[in-house]
Amino acid sequence: MLTVIIYDFHSFSPSNKTVLQRLNISENSRRSLDIRMSLIGKATENCQCKTVHQWLRDNSQSDSFSRLVDMVDFLQKHIHEAERKSHGACVDITFWAHGSIGLPLIPASCLMPLPTVRDVVLYAPWNCITITDVTYGVATGRIQPQRRVFYCRDHDKCPVPDGKHRPTNLPDRWNSLKEADGWKIPTIVVSPLEHEDGAWNRLKHLIKQHGSVGRNRILIPFILPGQSGVTVPFPVVTLALSLVLLSSRFKATIHLAACLRDPTGELTGYQEYLKRQYAYATDNTGMEVVFS
Repeated sequence: MLTVIIYDFHSFSPSNKTVLQRLNISENSRRSLDIRMSLIGKATENCQCKTVHQWLRDNSQSDSFSRLVDMVDFLQKHIHEAERKSHGACVDITFWAHGSIGLPLIPASCLMPLPTVRDVVLYAPWNCITITDVTYGVATGRIQPQRRVFYCRDHDKCPVPDGKHRPTNLPDRWNSLKEADGWKIPTIVVSPLEHEDGAWNRLKHLIKQHGSVGRNRILIPFILPGQSGVTVPFPVVTLALSLVLLSSRFKATIHLAACLRDPTGELTGYQEYLKRQYAYATDNTGMEVVFS
């Protein structure tokens, strides 16, 4: 029940203002939660996977999902803009962000909650960083597994030489989560890019040198002005994007252009498991790509 309180404006004190502010915050939070639950209900109705159904039920009210409404709003603008262009019905969307990995492990299928997302493709091995050149290669589709190069990011502190940073038994393909079957993967967390971090200038240089992104390819840089400290679980991003795509003409393969480093080392005990799922890199490993 919503209680309406009428205040006498002339007797309004700072403490009363504080009460009203609290009520407003509470009401906004309630509205945001209602919208979030409505979105998750829509996802559940359109979901065809029992594992994802359970995952949505278990996490619908968690803090991890608190950014779902914001992400839907953010992605909707990009997809609406893309619909004005001459893209076909099947597109490749590159989501560009800062990234990291950690626990818990979740089913890979949770990153593809609705049929609007055909696949999610990761490029760095687990516990590996990437550079802007990789982003350009991913966004244009020009990146090739045989042209990736691994190196040491910290020669002063790392005893492992460059040549030993290439993961063992590295598959000659990218990490397609559609092909992951029943494997579990680390939780990927993404955070916004900043214009002044140098990546933009590098990307513009690569576009000028090698060509633009092209038709049926959409690049979404994760930028939230004034909110550089925000972190969002990547499954929330793919859920938001799959919901936005429901009201568009697109079905998409999502490509993540982000680092997949384990900054806390909490995945150390899962290295062998993650090597079997795809590949796991030694600490301080970076990946770059060579263009022909």
